[in-house]
Amino acid sequence: MAFNFTAFSYIVALIGDAFLIFFAIFHVIAFDELKTDYKNPIDQCNSLNPLVLPEYLLHIFLNILFLACGEWFSLCINIPLIAYHIWRYKNRPVMTGPGLYDPTTVLASDNLTKNIREGWIKLAIYLISFFYYIYGGSLNYVWCTTSVLGKGATGSVFQGVNKITGESVAVKTFNPYSHMRPPDVQMREFEALKKVNHENIVKLLAIEEDQEGRGKVIVMELCTGGSLFNILDDPENSYGLPEKEFLLVLEHLCAGMKHLRDNKLVHRDLKPGNIMKFISEDGHTIYKLTDFGAARELEDNQPFASLYGTEEYLHPDLYERAVLRKSINRSFTANVDLWSIGVTLYHVATGNLPFRPYGGRKNRETMHQITTKKASGVISGTQLSENGPIEWSTTLPAHCHLSEGLKTLVTPLLAGLLEENREKTWSFDRFFQEVTNILRKRVIHVFYTNRTSSVEIFLEPEELIEHFRERVLMQTKVPMERQILLFNNEHLEKKVTPHTIAKAFPATYTENPIFLYSNDDNNVQLPQQLDLPKFPVFPNNVSVENDASLAKAACSVGHECKRRVDTFTTIDILIKKAVAQFIETLTTTITLLIKKTKNFDKLITTVIEYVDAVKCMSKMTKGEEELNPLLYKLEKLRTEFEGAADVIMQLHTNFVMGDQLNDQWSSAMHGKHCPCRTRASAQAKYLIERLRDSWQHLLRDRATRTLTYNDEQFHALEKIKVDRNGKRIKSLLLDDVKPSVAQMAECLADWYKLAQTVYLKSEILEKDVREYERNLDILKEDLYKIKTDIQKDMDAKLFNNSNQLLKIEQKNRLRFMQQQQEEIMALMKENRQFIGMLQELGTNLGSSLTGTLKI
Repeated sequence: MAFNFTAFSYIVALIGDAFLIFFAIFHVIAFDELKTDYKNPIDQCNSLNPLVLPEYLLHIFLNILFLACGEWFSLCINIPLIAYHIWRYKNRPVMTGPGLYDPTTVLASDNLTKNIREGWIKLAIYLISFFYYIYGGSLNYVWCTTSVLGKGATGSVFQGVNKITGESVAVKTFNPYSHMRPPDVQMREFEALKKVNHENIVKLLAIEEDQEGRGKVIVMELCTGGSLFNILDDPENSYGLPEKEFLLVLEHLCAGMKHLRDNKLVHRDLKPGNIMKFISEDGHTIYKLTDFGAARELEDNQPFASLYGTEEYLHPDLYERAVLRKSINRSFTANVDLWSIGVTLYHVATGNLPFRPYGGRKNRETMHQITTKKASGVISGTQLSENGPIEWSTTLPAHCHLSEGLKTLVTPLLAGLLEENREKTWSFDRFFQEVTNILRKRVIHVFYTNRTSSVEIFLEPEELIEHFRERVLMQTKVPMERQILLFNNEHLEKKVTPHTIAKAFPATYTENPIFLYSNDDNNVQLPQQLDLPKFPVFPNNVSVENDASLAKAACSVGHECKRRVDTFTTIDILIKKAVAQFIETLTTTITLLIKKTKNFDKLITTVIEYVDAVKCMSKMTKGEEELNPLLYKLEKLRTEFEGAADVIMQLHTNFVMGDQLNDQWSSAMHGKHCPCRTRASAQAKYLIERLRDSWQHLLRDRATRTLTYNDEQFHALEKIKVDRNGKRIKSLLLDDVKPSVAQMAECLADWYKLAQTVYLKSEILEKDVREYERNLDILKEDLYKIKTDIQKDMDAKLFNNSNQLLKIEQKNRLRFMQQQQEEIMALMKENRQFIGMLQELGTNLGSSLTGTLKI
């Protein structure tokens, strides 16, 4: 917020007018006491006379300020009083000292009445000036000039209300400097606001005339969330906005700019201070563009030469011309707004400006060199020491709150917007398209259990699970064939088929993600974190300016501690969910496997009985020698299968009936002080609130400037509180929460070694059973072929045989075999169902089941 002479005049005039009101009240009371004989006239005159000249001089000085501020009404009502004061002082009684009141004549009835009346008149004029100065007004709106929402080079924005409805509004008034601009320039802002109508642009309510005759005022909807600059200036956002909020800013900024370009408008002063946060009635946040004082109509390639904007957000060409005052033979187009958007988005993402010379605005030449000498693709340049080297970066800083998945999308966007080379500069259409591509992506939340870290996967709406696995590989380094993906106690493949597109994937959240496990890595580690910033140390002496800044820095570190406490608390919750999901899925898999095993045992027994029946038939033909090898293979297959079945039964007994995995986890976690149990997040929230309270107290002290002795004692106490609460929240993180979660990770590593072994064993056993089924299927087909050949031989013999008893015997055997075949078919159908369920569970993630049995 700029602080100019006009703002200074407002403050001084209000304070001075308040003193004049006090003088007038004292004047009336003093003469009223003389009238009622409460006071000695000499004492009263000695009290009043020293105040006369200071009052008159202060009154003249304030009216000079009224003139400077353009307060014509206040000036007009005070001019007669100034003239009266001059006349009154010229015609003052002859006395030994300065003043107007002679003790020898002051008690005269006429003099007392005149002086009391004079005091009341002056009090009325001072009060009118004060309140009219505080409250401005137009036909339908009134506003308070002490409720300042923002100030700029051409005017100020105040909070006001509708006179009829009481609706709160924002009112922009213009200072004398703004009226010095050409009339067509003054009208641009009005015309621009009349032309636009969009959710992401501050809504124009009215353009009215100021009742004091100071020109037009703009009445707009009130954005109670403040400006984006103020939000970023809060210690909570020292390292940028959270990912969700950043995407909201990106979406709304893009939508607002698109509406401007659709109406052929260029803003020319884009920055966080000109983006407001609006809270709708239903609680949703909407970011809106405001301040169209520099806006004008402009086609895409139409040049302009006028200079507007804020230094840090200016395109390098504009910076060279407007700030460095260098003459360049270049015109500018609407695309200069793209550079400002890039700087703004970087600021929102990181909490810092992208290009920072040592010394800030004082080092303007270096600032220009950074922006013009940087290579394509570079998105930030920082100079850390005087005349030191520039540290370039093509990536967002590590402290940025954006996920790695989003960083890979936002970094090219910033590189394109912050391109100084005109041949490579983006167009607005390219910007709108790139932002649309980012916002349309489906975000899939994943918790990588082996690294206890949350991962966000961004997918195109039409991409498939294969692409999802590829993105998981890119961010976690877990090979696709080694990924175990669980969601809501089931393998992801049960909910997502190979042909399911991303927009049809189940909804995930940070608290309810897809859980990723590696089937060949049983190590568990906590995610790597940056070194925690150090809390500042307060000096022993009192410095209201420095102490407030240090308290703000302490709040910033405190918020970082709280974020890490919250992160560890989330890890605590998700580790427990990961264990529960793995146990539940493994239990379901083993349960289905045991059912499949029992069914296979029935099936192979029935097939062997079927062989015996066919063998009886073969005695009447020559097929018996073909059945003996087949029967041998079946018996061998059953023996091998029984060995696998015993292992499967043991798994079922230990880990389904005995629930050993759950018992081991419960035993490992017994007595552990998890962040959820200790309510660490609530403690961190309390401590950060106390830190902010102390910071606000020190801010108020800074505004006061001069402290009394008692105020200094309270000031010192708040510094002690900042130091103490800072140490407490740091200790909560480093001595309590982090070690607790580290212990949980160690317990998880030990537990997962067993769980992974059981998982791999069940996977191997499932493959073995599937192989047994495939072999049985082959033997069954051979059996049916032999049975068919025998049936043909028997049919031929029956045709030539007249023995009725033999025919009856053969028919009975055939009927028995038919019943057995139907029983086999029923068992095979049931077996297919178990196979299908195991396929859906995805027990074998490396390959699909192919052993479907056929009859």
